[in-house]
Amino acid sequence: MDNYPASMGRQTMMFLVMLLTSNRMAFAFWQCPIIPYSNIPDQPVEYTLPNFMADGPIQNVVTYKDTIFVAVRNKLYVVNKDLNMVHILQTGPTGTSECHICAQCQQDQSRVEDTDNLILVHDPSEDYIYSCGSSQHGLCYLHQLNSDSKEVIESTACLYTTTQNDANHCPDCVASPLGTKVTVVSVLRSSIFYVASTLNSTTYSSFSPKSVSIRILKSTEDGFVKDFHSLTVFPQYLDTYPIRYVYTFHRGDHVYFLTVQKESVIGSSYHSRIVRLSSKDRDMRSYRELILECRFEQKRRRKKRQSGESKDKLFNLLQAAHLTNAGHHLAEEMNINPSDPVLFGAFAISEGDTSVPKRKSALCAFPLSMVDREMEKGMEACCSNTDGVPLSRGLTFYQDAEYCPHNVSPNVY
Repeated sequence: MDNYPASMGRQTMMFLVMLLTSNRMAFAFWQCPIIPYSNIPDQPVEYTLPNFMADGPIQNVVTYKDTIFVAVRNKLYVVNKDLNMVHILQTGPTGTSECHICAQCQQDQSRVEDTDNLILVHDPSEDYIYSCGSSQHGLCYLHQLNSDSKEVIESTACLYTTTQNDANHCPDCVASPLGTKVTVVSVLRSSIFYVASTLNSTTYSSFSPKSVSIRILKSTEDGFVKDFHSLTVFPQYLDTYPIRYVYTFHRGDHVYFLTVQKESVIGSSYHSRIVRLSSKDRDMRSYRELILECRFEQKRRRKKRQSGESKDKLFNLLQAAHLTNAGHHLAEEMNINPSDPVLFGAFAISEGDTSVPKRKSALCAFPLSMVDREMEKGMEACCSNTDGVPLSRGLTFYQDAEYCPHNVSPNVY
């Protein structure tokens, strides 16, 4: 488990800033023809587009064949490809007659709680979707799907075993009300949940959720295996070192999370990182982190360079991300194959030493192969550090301060 960016000087992770106006970009050589306004026919056309209107802010969306599942507070809408609603599954409030599935969890139903649907993901190998909410200590439901069924959701089961959960250890408590990201990986017919949650002291005191954990769904489909590996921010940093998880994905042999967090436990400035876990291991020994920088470097005239004036801007706060292939023109610019996966991230500049974004933003692209290569280089640099210069392993919010080379034993619960 290592964090390498501090020692690497944030070297090579700014591969492409898409708001550059450099004439090297392929699209800069061609412009749309100018059409006189007088040649444009003034004929208003009315378009009728299919739409679906939810009764609250949409919290999550996932698709299954020709069906769309739309999650809002206390409800899961089932919508067909024409955006017509075919069914509503009530997921809250708990403790009321409105929620028909809540009682399946065999918890005390006397407390009335709204359910924010924090997680909605599809199983990669089974006709299941999983939803996890803010109520009932973050429990999850398994929804079995059948496209031939009128309501599509054929049955729902609560992923909870009464006898294996308590306030000190709750393997079935998955979602944090402050935000959670989940990637599900299928291995030999087992569903593995890679979970990352934002915590503070209040959420941590309630059934002890974890910052990052790997949970295995039981074959009986009534909860998760009792023993699992995890990492959690030290209690003394829970309220001063928040980690916000923005995006997660699975590619090849790894699962990735993208975060916004402070540069250090004693600092106040924020930056963005990418976390990597092995999808083949069930522990945290392969945990890696790397700083992601999105920097705008403007071409400067000699006078400006001589005067020391700089127009460079560091966009340090990741706002959204997506993994896809580069495409032909961009692949040429980045010297990669068009089929290679590229991580696109929308970044903003922070408002001072806060995580509040300013209005200006930039789009950066990071070839995933280069991200992996930088992580491996950092690991090699740490393991081969024999010149006597202290090289910090970082991650002091998870483990005591250590220097390379040094083996680490992750927290196991």
